[in-house]
Amino acid sequence: MSRLAACRPTRLLTLAVFVLPSFATAADLSPEEKAIVCAERPTCEVTAVTEAGKGEKGERLRIADLVFGLADIPNYFPEEGCRSTDAALEGQQLDGGREIWLLADGARPLKLLPLCNDGYGAAMVGYDDIEIAGNRLTHTQSGGSAWRWDMSKTFQLSPLRLTGESSCSYHNAAPNTAELTVVNRRTLEAHAYAPAPRTDWTDAEIGCPTIVPDFASRLEPQPASDIVAAYAVPMPFDADPSPLPDGTTLGTCGLALTSDGGKGFLIHGKPAPATEAAEMRVIAETSRSLLVQIRDPLAAEALAAAKGASWIKAPHIEIWTASEGELFEGDAAAGPERAYHQIGIGLDGAVNTGAGEPAAPPRVTVWPGRDERGRDVTVLRVAWDDESAMLYGVGIVYSQAKAGKQLRLVSTAPIRKNKPLFLPSLWRNSQDESGVPGGACEFSGDSRQLDL
Repeated sequence: MSRLAACRPTRLLTLAVFVLPSFATAADLSPEEKAIVCAERPTCEVTAVTEAGKGEKGERLRIADLVFGLADIPNYFPEEGCRSTDAALEGQQLDGGREIWLLADGARPLKLLPLCNDGYGAAMVGYDDIEIAGNRLTHTQSGGSAWRWDMSKTFQLSPLRLTGESSCSYHNAAPNTAELTVVNRRTLEAHAYAPAPRTDWTDAEIGCPTIVPDFASRLEPQPASDIVAAYAVPMPFDADPSPLPDGTTLGTCGLALTSDGGKGFLIHGKPAPATEAAEMRVIAETSRSLLVQIRDPLAAEALAAAKGASWIKAPHIEIWTASEGELFEGDAAAGPERAYHQIGIGLDGAVNTGAGEPAAPPRVTVWPGRDERGRDVTVLRVAWDDESAMLYGVGIVYSQAKAGKQLRLVSTAPIRKNKPLFLPSLWRNSQDESGVPGGACEFSGDSRQLDL
């Protein structure tokens, strides 16, 4: 049985331990609570109050679900109105939106989510799902047109923080277009999933990969026969910032992979012993530039041993990108056509063309540094002029060398026979609209912290 299915959000609800919700009526709100959540809006209707377990200090937690009439629609929602209830979705009865409030004993009620389902796209298939567990709330939103999408966020209610999120998109008329990205907001690690390559797509189901991520276990490059996985390179800074200063080193803000068989895909060679293990950290600094940090105890000797030889025999990074043709060009059943491009970059910044002949090479800047433990590292900034250079996904590989030979390769993406099975999109971090914190990380090898 295929594990590709329509993109319904329940796959992520396992991030919380669910309990059977206890529903109550508006009468369970005190007059003071109702006055705060309704805020002198006469059309306010409290549709449900749900028990949400206990908070960190043992306080009682509840979730209030409110719907408003058109007369009280806020100016940041579409003027024509929202479809916030099943009745509104079925009968196209417009309303003034929906709000989800957190009620914690001893604290003022807090608005978590203002919602207005206006169809969420031209197909008018949008919906909002709210799932409540012990000290957890998961909100899933779906919509789209020909391209369908869904997004899911899981909140810990006390202390309030964002703990997990996912996003998925796919074309509603073609297989081989789905990509699911799941993020552990506590560690900022992002895993991406897609349909596994196949030669015949005619009987393939359309939709998102159905999988339950487990960040406590090793990520396998093919966790199921019809699914491939990769580490998504994080873009931790909100929006699209300016490049970081030269001399920056990456702390916990970067994806960190090692050549000892730990985190990362070892696509060539055997795991390194602890004394030889290399580490690669990487972020998308902007939408068209990467910072790649390498710590390799074998690098100095390997560079000397490979002097005058092919760049492949020296320690280097490899960057795989892709380009894509029209969705229905050629055989529509096979989905989009895609070509892969490989470049090799030495630790001195020299760029070499590998497979696929990329259109324009990037510019590379190199500097030495020390990580947060005082160990020597090399940092490379890889920047493209082309805004679309990483648009169709990116994979980063570090090639560790010894005695003039390529020893092992550790990669963010699954690559077999010098061809990627899947290149994931960048994971672009953004702060939740509610202002709820979603983790923190450090950079520059010191104690400067980026709150996310």
